[in-house]
Amino acid sequence: MSNLKIAKQLPFKVFVKRLIKKIFPVQKIDYTSQELRKTASSYTITSLLDVTHINSVNNEEAINHYLRHEFDLLGSGWICRNSSKVLQLNSEHHFFSEKVFKYFSKDYKFVDWQRDVRSGFEFDYTKQFDNQKIDKSKNVDIKNCWELGRLQHFPQMALAANKPDKRDEIILEFKNQSLDFIVSNPVGMGVQWACTMDVGIRVCNWLVAYDIFKKVDSTSILDDNFLLLFTDYVHHHAEFIFNHLEYKEGVAGNHYLFNLVGLLFITNYLSEKDETLQWRNFAENEIEKEFHKQFFLDGGNFEGSTTYHCLSAEAMLYATALMLRNGKKLSQDYVVLLGKAAQFIENVMKPNGTVPQFGDNDSGRLFKFTNGESLNYESLLAGFSGLFDNSSSPYLEKGMIEQFSKNNKLQAPNEKQKGKRQIRSTKHQLQQPNTTEIKFQSSINIEEIKLFAYSDFGIYVFKSSQFYLAISAIANKNMHHSWGHVHNDKLSFDLQVNGIDLVKDPGTYTYTSLPEKRNEFRNTKAHHGIVIDGIEQNKAIDLFYLEREVKCKVLEMQDLSITLQANYYGVEHIRKFSILSDQLIITDYCNKPFKVNINQFEEYSPNYGVSQKVNT
Repeated sequence: MSNLKIAKQLPFKVFVKRLIKKIFPVQKIDYTSQELRKTASSYTITSLLDVTHINSVNNEEAINHYLRHEFDLLGSGWICRNSSKVLQLNSEHHFFSEKVFKYFSKDYKFVDWQRDVRSGFEFDYTKQFDNQKIDKSKNVDIKNCWELGRLQHFPQMALAANKPDKRDEIILEFKNQSLDFIVSNPVGMGVQWACTMDVGIRVCNWLVAYDIFKKVDSTSILDDNFLLLFTDYVHHHAEFIFNHLEYKEGVAGNHYLFNLVGLLFITNYLSEKDETLQWRNFAENEIEKEFHKQFFLDGGNFEGSTTYHCLSAEAMLYATALMLRNGKKLSQDYVVLLGKAAQFIENVMKPNGTVPQFGDNDSGRLFKFTNGESLNYESLLAGFSGLFDNSSSPYLEKGMIEQFSKNNKLQAPNEKQKGKRQIRSTKHQLQQPNTTEIKFQSSINIEEIKLFAYSDFGIYVFKSSQFYLAISAIANKNMHHSWGHVHNDKLSFDLQVNGIDLVKDPGTYTYTSLPEKRNEFRNTKAHHGIVIDGIEQNKAIDLFYLEREVKCKVLEMQDLSITLQANYYGVEHIRKFSILSDQLIITDYCNKPFKVNINQFEEYSPNYGVSQKVNT
């Protein structure tokens, strides 16, 4: 039944293409019976970064953990990921691995790249990436493995090696872990190749780390033998990405952006040949097309999530920098939209630099130059400043972008002005209103409050240095057809006053490992709207599909107030927010009996994989 509902939500052309593909499947590449890895390569790797112009990061504690193969990923805490078993590979892949073992340090211990540390479930090195079975009874989270396989700790190690302390030890560990990954993960085999997006993110981080390490490797730890192995493996990443693009018959999302970004990094780092130039041209052309498909005219992303907007915007930031490096001429529409995507982050951001968790949050980033997951995106904005202005910044992302782009700058667009509308009179036909007053501990200066309205994305923000109110009306029918990262949070809100969160979205917590929790965190009762017995804003089809039922619109918008309406399954809900110097007044009207649900949910997830009890 769920498959039928999903099919109904697909664009007709896409449905036809998928039906044809099901009837006439494309022959798959068989990775199990061939060894693609080599100890030689016809390519070379060039350098794009000058480490003397990159700020070092004081991350000593995290580096010490990495040296011991301890990783804190998606709320796991610092856990040793050493393998307790002898590496078992297919006979086709065993001979190559045996040849490479001689390049390891004698006492090196292998990492277990296939184990989900929370459930204990192990994926299979000997099975092809698209034949990995999951034991659903064990609450397995495949993202736990993928997060490790993104190798986002490598750039952190490289930046630490920019200082002389422990430099050789860190470089040697990078070499060993790199060889470990190459030996343990034959091309196309195991869980680390099961998601092309993660393959793309991995190769970006690996190349950036190698670039930095090579500049400070005065004792040639990263010798020619390593370079040949690494270069060949990078080339196979490009082939794999190109052969397994996550385009899905014409419907793509953030995954496809990272496929393309991976190709751009590879083709800028590898020596220019006909093959790499073809991949680069393909990626550049597709990035331009997808950007206009996946971002609305107001700058918001079409996934229906604030953090996924930041994730996709980060992909566009680095892609644009690399395209500018190659002299790519970008249209004015592209430049304006990129500026708006950056402005969206700045305007939606709270005074403390964090963003509200409207929609899904899987704590995803392209680069994590410091350890840990965070809702703070100030460093991402600094990266955008590397394209749009010459101001100084304490964040290294600005310098990275300036070097990737060869310091080519873009002209920032002017900000779109807010609009106002008049309220309609039908609200008075609804039942007796319910008024909620949220008092502030101290008064605020309401004259400083600015309104930022993003009607395409569906978020409305009132903010000043003292005050922050963000309201979700994310219900655009032109979002990704699945609404897979959307939550039932319409007319819910985040409220922060004088740096204190009075109301905040509960987050996401998890995806596939705990289906009940997945649905609990995205349903209406988890948010700060109203609750009507037995009625969700959108019914769940599966863990990444919602029925596209709810509709939202603004009835009135003034400097210090806004009235919005949400309609779903016969429900008509009108909510008015009025900002005073000492309180926020919320007035709810509805055509059905309801309960106000502000601060009633008992859990909060600050980042993916973490759930905390809260006082209600």
